[in-house]
Amino acid sequence: ATGEARPLTDGAAPEGHPAWSPDGSRVAFAADRRRDRDIRWRSDVWVVDVESGRITRITGGNGYFEMPTWLPDGKSLIVAGHRFPANAGSRSDVWKFAADGSDSGSGGGVNLSGRHDLMVGSSMNSDVVPHEEPRLVVTDAGAAVLFAAPIDGSYELWRLDVRSGDVDRLTEGAHYISAFDAVDCADGGTQLAFVRSSATELPDVVVADLAPSSSGRRADGTHGITNLNAELLEDVTLVEPQERSVEVDGRRIQGWLLPAGEGPQPLVVQIHGGPQTLYGSAPFWEFQVLAASGMSVWYSNPRGSEGYGQDFAAANFRDWGEGPTRDVLAGVDALVADGLADPQRLGLTGGSYGGYLTNWIVGHDQRFRAALTERSVVDLAALILTGDLAGGEFGPLEFGAQPWDDPDIFREQSPLTYAANIRTPLLIQHAENDLRCTIAQAEMLFAVLRSLKRPVRLMRVPDETHELTRSGTPFRRVENLVQVRDWFRHFLVDGKRGLPPLPRARAGK
Repeated sequence: ATGEARPLTDGAAPEGHPAWSPDGSRVAFAADRRRDRDIRWRSDVWVVDVESGRITRITGGNGYFEMPTWLPDGKSLIVAGHRFPANAGSRSDVWKFAADGSDSGSGGGVNLSGRHDLMVGSSMNSDVVPHEEPRLVVTDAGAAVLFAAPIDGSYELWRLDVRSGDVDRLTEGAHYISAFDAVDCADGGTQLAFVRSSATELPDVVVADLAPSSSGRRADGTHGITNLNAELLEDVTLVEPQERSVEVDGRRIQGWLLPAGEGPQPLVVQIHGGPQTLYGSAPFWEFQVLAASGMSVWYSNPRGSEGYGQDFAAANFRDWGEGPTRDVLAGVDALVADGLADPQRLGLTGGSYGGYLTNWIVGHDQRFRAALTERSVVDLAALILTGDLAGGEFGPLEFGAQPWDDPDIFREQSPLTYAANIRTPLLIQHAENDLRCTIAQAEMLFAVLRSLKRPVRLMRVPDETHELTRSGTPFRRVENLVQVRDWFRHFLVDGKRGLPPLPRARAGK
């Protein structure tokens, strides 16, 4: 009314996910207000009273909770999170906590969704769909909570009954629902709005209705209200992926083939980062560029990926290399056996953890004609002691120890240990402002391979970060796609043996 403003909090750490209480007297938010917040990865939900400024902790225990959403009576909050039951592979669930702080003990709160083993807020990989924060939306006058979570490579909307904990799947298809909102209607139904994409469809806004029914609900009357990329796609044919699965060590490994043609084709294997993220039914422009250039693409979700339950996501604990390698290569072996991939024209690439596994595989397997490692990890101890991971809990969550406590596991799991075995022509791409995997990772790998006079090239990208391929400067993203395409086309399509000529520096022109 007056335009005046005043701070409600003065915490030393970032505070996010603010949510007004129904009566406007309080604001819930998520923050880490614990001691040693710079080296421990924790988050709690808090409530601040607007009038008095009094702050109350709502969640407790050794956990990570965020996304607070109020129930209409103002007495309870719905949040998402966990208490690290499976280290880095821990599943984020939907919880209910008392809004007065009476549930803030170490065992407080009620886990509403845990028995369904759905991973709320998982990270789907795409170089097209903008990242948006996950959220929870209360509907049906407080009787239900809507959330998004993946299943079998698709990212769907779900309805959770607050009282019973039962879950209904609201959408179904090979697609990626990356953002959503909902509003209750006067007739007792609910209207949804969400951003939808798929492997061959770029993101658009879609609306749908939920009938006023207590169970078995589905989104009906779905229709798009935007068509943002129609002109772009007029003269472009995107390739539809073929879903395939293999079994490795008793686990189903789901993957997709983007075919470049009939019969045995050159094949580029893509590995996602994380490692706790996932591939699925989302658009990937890099994959389409490769397929259009005569190379099929295989991408899969090895152990450690999200979307297949907590046990699967935690299955790479202290095993970043050997187990996931078996998962990835089993898919390649199946494609070769089925006559869909040419075993003499195989390429390998990945970014971040995917770059780690690329480095690991070419240090242990000689089947690939060419490889490209992006923003990669070479030395695990250096990863955990430098950049924005320095000194924190990444080591214990992924390997059960810090590098100074168990140096052997970090040496054994580091691709640098096996770098002298790499003979595959390797392009090392790294951005100079990468704070997650610092440029030293690329320099170490290049130093080894160049000293041994192996076929290697280092592509240093100025003024970019770890997010180059997803949110970097547009001309550099385009240039990176050109380098990816040309590197693999040189070896896999043209059949050349030596390194290609140095690319011309276009500098965005």
